[in-house]
Amino acid sequence: QLEALLAQTERAMIAPPRAYHGEYRVGVDLGTAYTVLLVLDANNQPLAGAYRFANVVRDGLVVDFIGAIDLLRELKRDVEARLGFELTHAATGYPPGVPRVEVRATANVVRAAGFDCRAEVDEPTAANTVLQIRDGAVVDVGGGTTGIAIVRDGRVVYTADEATGGTHFTLVIAGAL
Repeated sequence: QLEALLAQTERAMIAPPRAYHGEYRVGVDLGTAYTVLLVLDANNQPLAGAYRFANVVRDGLVVDFIGAIDLLRELKRDVEARLGFELTHAATGYPPGVPRVEVRATANVVRAAGFDCRAEVDEPTAANTVLQIRDGAVVDVGGGTTGIAIVRDGRVVYTADEATGGTHFTLVIAGAL
């Protein structure tokens, strides 16, 4: 089931969307390596999305506020043109354990890009909303950090963010070879 969802999400990122005129959800991830915008329909099925390489976030912290806003506006325009309607609201994710002021900065980027920011959710908890893990862990290896959520009885009971991500892993492997 997860494999099918991933394939459907990949198709939504590149294919022309189907005609849709209902409720929708928008998620924004200002990541260390990529900024992602994804639109889901009322049944949580991917409609459209876009992503771009970005140097606006480092280790979960927004380091280029204006660059982040400009990039997200560009993604928003791209997806709106493909869908044929304006995207007015979004939720955003953030690495667990970052200071509250940084969560506000991330939400402010989303607002400044033209969205009503309706929710801020730590990334592993957001992932578990889709994955529906009952007991286990969600590990989100990002470009700069790795988010972890421990799930018991369907509820996230612990989150953490390690300052090691895909970029670090790549450097370690490259150095070893």
